[in-house]
Amino acid sequence: MLSTANTIRSIHTERLQTAYYQTFGQRKPEYIELIERVAIEVLDHLAQSPDPYHNAEHTLYVTWVGQEILRGKHLREDTVSPEDWLHVIVSLLCHDIGYLKGACYQDCLHERRYATGIGNEVITLSSEATETSLSLWHVDRSKQFVEQRFRHSQLVNVDRLKQNIEFTRFPIPTEPTYQDTEHYPGLTRAADLIGQMSDPDYLKKTTALFYEFEETGLNLQLGYRRPEDVCLGHSEYYRTIVYPYIQTGLAHLEAAPAGNQIIARLYTNLFVAKRKFIPKCA
Repeated sequence: MLSTANTIRSIHTERLQTAYYQTFGQRKPEYIELIERVAIEVLDHLAQSPDPYHNAEHTLYVTWVGQEILRGKHLREDTVSPEDWLHVIVSLLCHDIGYLKGACYQDCLHERRYATGIGNEVITLSSEATETSLSLWHVDRSKQFVEQRFRHSQLVNVDRLKQNIEFTRFPIPTEPTYQDTEHYPGLTRAADLIGQMSDPDYLKKTTALFYEFEETGLNLQLGYRRPEDVCLGHSEYYRTIVYPYIQTGLAHLEAAPAGNQIIARLYTNLFVAKRKFIPKCA
């Protein structure tokens, strides 16, 4: 199992390296070196997580989608700098690390005490609580992780990382600040949403996603009372909640080398979910 995880990690880091060099050549080679180190560190941590959905596999796929969005944007506009690339990719690699117990310095596993990511605030979880119990705070915890991990780095702007991660907050806040879909935080969010919806195994994971929602009460907020409701409401969820925030990301993907493959998977999932619940004729 560990060997398989290491192989997948190696393939992913090689993919990150290849895309960077294809886009920027030998410019800022220290950036891709940092990306590789972060990928290895984060994926090794997430590989130990028992979380059924927000795990290393999800992070791998979302980061790949984000990479292709950046490649498409660069091909369309020629405005993506190595710095932009670095900050989006590192943000995506770290955006769900807050689910992991032990990610923040204040976490104390044997006392079941965990940072919320908001100042010095901590919470105590029951002995039965899973990583999913940290869902309500995972964005703030992920932001705290990058602040603690990169506070002395000369290569990254921690505030940029935190702003990108903030835009992956879900449900998406209604404040005007969060409605921008074209800047890099908005594209980071698009990568997260598209990565979820286009995952080839997404429809197999909806049961795990339901129980994750249920542990925090988000299932009721989204109108899901049974695991099959996640699949049943897939099209409506996409149309009303996801699509308004991913249109720019989709436009960039259309220009990316692997972008149309991602888009095709997204629409395949929508089609399959819809057909699954069409009443059969007598």
